[in-house]
Amino acid sequence: MAGLGAWLYIDFRKDQAPCRKLLQHERIPTALGAAHKSNMSCAELGAAIERATNGAEPGQHSLKQAQAMKGVLVAIDDVIEEEHAPLDRQLTGPISTALTSYAKDLYKILIPGDIEYSRRTLPWDKAWTDSEGAHMSFSHESLVRIMMSLSSDPEAYATLRESIAQQAAQDLANAPSKKLKSGLSGFPAIAGRALGIMDAVAIAAREDTEKEKRNEWEEKVFTRLSSNRAGRVPSFEDDPDGHIIAAWKKTLPSAPPDDLLEVLETQSPELVRVWTTALGTSNTEQSSLIHEARGTAWSAQNYTLRHRRN
Repeated sequence: MAGLGAWLYIDFRKDQAPCRKLLQHERIPTALGAAHKSNMSCAELGAAIERATNGAEPGQHSLKQAQAMKGVLVAIDDVIEEEHAPLDRQLTGPISTALTSYAKDLYKILIPGDIEYSRRTLPWDKAWTDSEGAHMSFSHESLVRIMMSLSSDPEAYATLRESIAQQAAQDLANAPSKKLKSGLSGFPAIAGRALGIMDAVAIAAREDTEKEKRNEWEEKVFTRLSSNRAGRVPSFEDDPDGHIIAAWKKTLPSAPPDDLLEVLETQSPELVRVWTTALGTSNTEQSSLIHEARGTAWSAQNYTLRHRRN
């Protein structure tokens, strides 16, 4: 009996190896400050990370909190690269929720081109502030790897997907409201790239899920993404990004689809369709912009998956 108890204990500790490694990582005491305890459980660690990195209001955080988030990401990347195992479910929820407060930063990291983010991707680069608040940056490849690990939890994936989709809608809504393709081209490609990467994250997470649990993973993701599907669609004039997301939800099937990826892959072109309809572009211009989003999303998905498998 004692032997069985010892075996169960060892097996339990092995299952939580990534959690223990994360707790022991040199970055975590600094990120958590006084909240850090060497004997914390996974649930306690997850809750402490969320508290240390988030402000009182969603999307609001201090420079210290942004630096803590950067430290946590560095630690997670080190751990999952060493352990080759997904994070404990008691961590995936709090960490994915914490990351939603940094949705603008995540979006900038996924989309190359912003010099402020590009020059601060190394582990030792500090968080910074500007007129919009505190920010942190991180390696694009490492962020995608972390999102793939977190997304073994379908709730975590849905949380991240919703956050990136909301940013894509905001980016489209903030684009110059010209009705000429020359004034709108580029914005669909940005949205397509970000959501194409999230399509790749979904494929990777599903592949890493046990076969008998894959349908359950897809159903849980779909249920989250389609929540409030029957809700009111605000006007584009009053709430442009809210209009884009709510109108997209109206296009979702009423029941979980046979292939979730097919639904996910239509998101960026559908967001662009809703956006261009609200702007009143011509059918020809709209078709071109939708094609731009779809093509870029497909390319981003394929590139991300090839990079992961090489």
